[in-house]
Parts: sequence; C-alpha cells; structure tokens
Amino acid sequence: MLLHWTSLCLVAGLSQVARGGNVLVWPADASHWINIKSIMDELVERGHQVTVIIPTGAMFMDTRTLGRVHHELLKVNFTKEEQEVNMDKFFQFWIFESTKLSYWEVYWRHNAEVQENMKDNREICTAMVRDKNLISRLRDSQFHVLLSDPFAMCGDVLALMLGIPYVYSLRFTPGYMAERYCGAMPAPPSYVPVPMFSLTDEMNFWQRVQNFLLYRIFEMITMYMGQESNNIYSEILGEGTTLCQVMSGAELWLIRTNWDLEFPRPFPPNFIFVGGLHCKPAKPLPEDYEEFAQSSGEHGLIVFSLGSMIKYMPMERAEVIASALAQLPQKVVWRYTGEKPSSQGSNTKLVPWLPQNDLLGHPKTRAFITHGGTNGVYEAIYHGVPMLGFPLFGDQKDNLLRLQKHGSAIVLDINTVTAPEIRDALVLLIHNSSYQESIERLSRLHHDQPERPIDRAVHALEFVMRHGNARHLRPAAHRLTWYQLHCLDVVAFLSAAAGLALALPVLLCRLCCHRRRAAKVAAKKSKKE
Repeated sequence: MLLHWTSLCLVAGLSQVARGGNVLVWPADASHWINIKSIMDELVERGHQVTVIIPTGAMFMDTRTLGRVHHELLKVNFTKEEQEVNMDKFFQFWIFESTKLSYWEVYWRHNAEVQENMKDNREICTAMVRDKNLISRLRDSQFHVLLSDPFAMCGDVLALMLGIPYVYSLRFTPGYMAERYCGAMPAPPSYVPVPMFSLTDEMNFWQRVQNFLLYRIFEMITMYMGQESNNIYSEILGEGTTLCQVMSGAELWLIRTNWDLEFPRPFPPNFIFVGGLHCKPAKPLPEDYEEFAQSSGEHGLIVFSLGSMIKYMPMERAEVIASALAQLPQKVVWRYTGEKPSSQGSNTKLVPWLPQNDLLGHPKTRAFITHGGTNGVYEAIYHGVPMLGFPLFGDQKDNLLRLQKHGSAIVLDINTVTAPEIRDALVLLIHNSSYQESIERLSRLHHDQPERPIDRAVHALEFVMRHGNARHLRPAAHRLTWYQLHCLDVVAFLSAAAGLALALPVLLCRLCCHRRRAAKVAAKKSKKE
C-alpha cells in the first residue's frame, strides 16, 4: 500500500512539473533572440513559468515585448548603442569591404573582432558572477532547467552554479567544433562538409581534400582562439576547467535546422532538430500592406529583406538593385533604411520594417529576395516561396547553397551582381515553374512531421524537467579520451602485436642460426684439440 501511494505521489509530482515547470533562459542577441523567444512564448502558453536574463546592453531583447515572461536585468559595462555601432562596422566590413583585402588583412581584422567579442563575453560572465543579489534571487526561484544559446557564453556556468540541468539552442558553430568535440557528434570529412565553404555532401576528390584540411585548420584555430574562453571558465569554475568540458555536460542540443534543409549525416540522440520552430500561419496584413499587395494584380508581389542586422548598404549597390526591381511588373516590398536610391521604381515600396512571415504567406507573393538567414529561409520553406539569395555572412551561403541544390533558389553575389542579372534571375524564378514546384516539395516535407518543431523543442525541455536529465541519450564518447575515441590505443596495440608477430619468427630463426653456427664452431674446436 505504501509503495502504491509513493508511486502515485511521484507521478503526480512529475505531472505537476510537466504542467508548471520553472525555466531560466540565457539568450543570445540579434537573430538568435527570435528563436529563443518563440520557445519562451510557447512555454508560457503551456503553463510554465519562464524567466530570461537580459544584459542592459542588449540590442534586440526588448523587455516591453516579453508579455508574461519574467526578466532579470544583468548590468554590464557596455551600452546598446555601442553594440549597434560595433555590429554595423562588423557587417559592413565582412560583406562589403573584406572582398577587397588580402587574406592576411582579413585574418588580422577578424582576430581583432574576435578579441573584442571575447571582451564583451568576459564582461557578461564577470557581471553575472559578481551580482550576488541576482544569483541569490535565482537560487530562491528553484528553477528546473536552463535554456542557453552557447553563442552567449556562461549560461552553462550559471546552470552549474544553480545546480540545474541545461539545454542548448544552436544552429552550428564554425567547423562544427563545439558539436564534434563537446557534443560528441561524428563528422566524417568524406561526406560531412565544413559549413560556410560552399561544399555539399557530394564532393569530388579535391573537394574532399579541401574538406579534410579545413577540419584540421579549424582545430588549430580553435586551439588558439579558444584559450581565452578556457581562461574565463577556469577563473569562475576552478583551474583547469575548459569550455568544452562544460559544454559536454548539456543534456540536450536543440539544433535550429531540419532534414528538409540539412544534408543527411550522423548525430547523437541528444541532438534534436527544431528548424522552423518560429514559423506560423500568416495573419492578415496591415491595411496599407494589403492594399499594396492587391494592387499587384496578376503579376504578384516580391518580398525583399536582408535581415534585421543590415541597416545600410553602399549606395552604388542599392542603385543597382533598385534599377533592376524597377524593370519588373511585380510590386516589391523592400526592407530598407538609409538614403533612398534615385533609381527606385514606382513599383517598389521602401519600409524600415515589414511583417515578413505574413507577407510570405500572402497568396500574392511570388518570390523572396533574402540574405539566406535561417529564420527567413525557414519562413519561405514553410509558406512555399522560391528565393533569390544574396548571402552575406555566417550560415547564409550554406543555407542558400542547399536550396540551390534542391532547385528552390538562385544565388548571386551582392558585391558584383548587375541589374540585368538580378532582373533575369527574378524573371526565371517567377516564370520557371520548376522553382515553385521544388519549394512546394520542400514545404510539404517540412509540414509532414508528427509534431511541430516548436512542440519538439518544448517537449525536450519538459522531458528534462520531468526526469531531471537526459543522460541515457548522451553517447559514451563523452567518457573517452581523444585517443580512445579514435581507437588510437587499439591501433597502437594491434600495430605492436603485428610487428611482434612478424619479428618473432625472424628473431627465432636468427637465434637458431646463431646457435647452430656456435655449435659448429665448438665442434671444429673440439676436433682440433
């Protein structure tokens, strides 16, 4: 009877956690915020309590839009305005200036930017640790799990300080370094391409050589640039603690992509794919947008956005793009800030912000001009809109390369493209039915899932809250040394055994021959005597 009541109490307790858990969130800024906010909003809708830590210098984390999500402010020594200036400089350099510089000039500039970013990360980590009142309030809140974006360092450190499990939300890291070395993800270089280098899963010999070398180069870069991260973690958690040691303790990794876009490859069972978790059915457009869309008639509408981070582009590039769009019969909604191009056509509406998801879901929309960010790409897949891509940075080139391979997108270089090339690409995209058929196929694949990606993400967090961890999903690779993981000790043993097996008969023969010669010499001596 006692066992029966104990079981009932346990089940009731787990059910209560599942319905009303307490979740702490450590987010990253910029486009990463969109994904993690979608998860927070869904958690609140399902009756969970959610608290998010927001640095005072955050750019996109607006406390006025949090709704029922609680927040704690983390006081840091940099401002939102300073972050915005640094971000603008960063994107202007990488997109429009780096192509004119030598490899070494780009490398040293990038190295300086990494150091600047690391300085901000150190400030956030230090601010968190030194805010004793914040830590005390968080401890008193008794959270069940922490959701962290590893691009914002020290969320996992906070989880360890509070003694709670932690889950990552991630697209990918350069060279898959964190996934491979901290998450035990296999990455055979024969068919798993290094991201951001225009490689696919179908590589010829020389591409496989390039891919193999890129993996090795990223390992060396990580050893050099990762030392500062290790120093930060050692200072907080104790001498010898590394970033990778802490990351390997994550219960689950929520990967913000899916098999409709990703190349098939091996992943550990604690990697859960949630690409497109922010996508939703389109809502009715605001009146002015609806009137503009309807005015397009049979030609339809083109939606153009290079994302929230690109505020300005060189006027020469803006003029080229505007003149190309002016030659089209379609109406164009272009998210654009800065000086108005003189070549802007009457068919083009410039706006500082647009309801992207709702525009992409509008029946008049014919094409999407995009930089290839994961969020926008998945909204286009969700609504079945073919894309013209201008990849700018990070994962964007890879995303668009995959779509181009599927026949759902055309990719151009924003720094060199001409107005006729843009016009011709859009005409082809809209009037060649193969592009629409391809994106509709991807859209069907995306929708043909047993559950929505957002449901999968929330279930993962609820799972950890119910069970306290997800250790049964973590591969044993986490407990092996690097030489055990690659069986180098086994190879060394077998090589030694094979060498001994080959050498032993030779040694025995030489020993026998030596003894026979010695015996003959001894016999000759005895005869002489």
